[in-house]
Amino acid sequence: MDKVDGATLSLLAKIQEIVAKAHRLEPFDKDRISNFCGVDVSYRGEKATASAVVWSCDEKKVVDVAKYAGIPLFPYISGYFFIREAPLIISAVSALKVEPDIVLVDGHGLAHPRRAGLAVFVGIALDMPTLGIAKSILVGKIGPFKGISAPILLDESVVGVALRVPGTGKTYFVSPGHKLTVEDSRRIAQSEYKNLIKALELAHNSSKQMGLSWGR
Repeated sequence: MDKVDGATLSLLAKIQEIVAKAHRLEPFDKDRISNFCGVDVSYRGEKATASAVVWSCDEKKVVDVAKYAGIPLFPYISGYFFIREAPLIISAVSALKVEPDIVLVDGHGLAHPRRAGLAVFVGIALDMPTLGIAKSILVGKIGPFKGISAPILLDESVVGVALRVPGTGKTYFVSPGHKLTVEDSRRIAQSEYKNLIKALELAHNSSKQMGLSWGR
């Protein structure tokens, strides 16, 4: 499926608007975070693999991995990533034996034109706290930095934070997907950035490894 007509995109936008009203930006209900689940999708030809890796913050090691391979049924279109990757990610996370405290999605959550990025869909479908962590900003503007974080502003409201990682200069764009508030996102990003990045890197490498095995 290479081309998508305007009517289809209009319908998907309406779905996003409905979902944006359904997700719950409620305070994180645990006193401490014991693990994160990083999820990522890699592609090789027409095939894709989603990998979910649970990283223990206490033990500093991987405690569970689950993968799901399939063929995406929708092309990449900025702002409509959910229809392409959410089914793969949901299948991978659902196969885990260890329940994660927070699912980290390589994409946006609230910081999205219709306040319903990939992390929102994944969180609602799994009914788990989810945090979107993207490598580039999609909408809004970045406010002034205080320490390692700055607010992401959209329509005069804060929808997430830009996180500047100490020592690397890399900036990530963090926003809540489900069962987290914007303030939770800021606090967790600042205090747990090493564990966040580690979990996502492990998921990325895991999905890449499976993708390479298809060509053998």
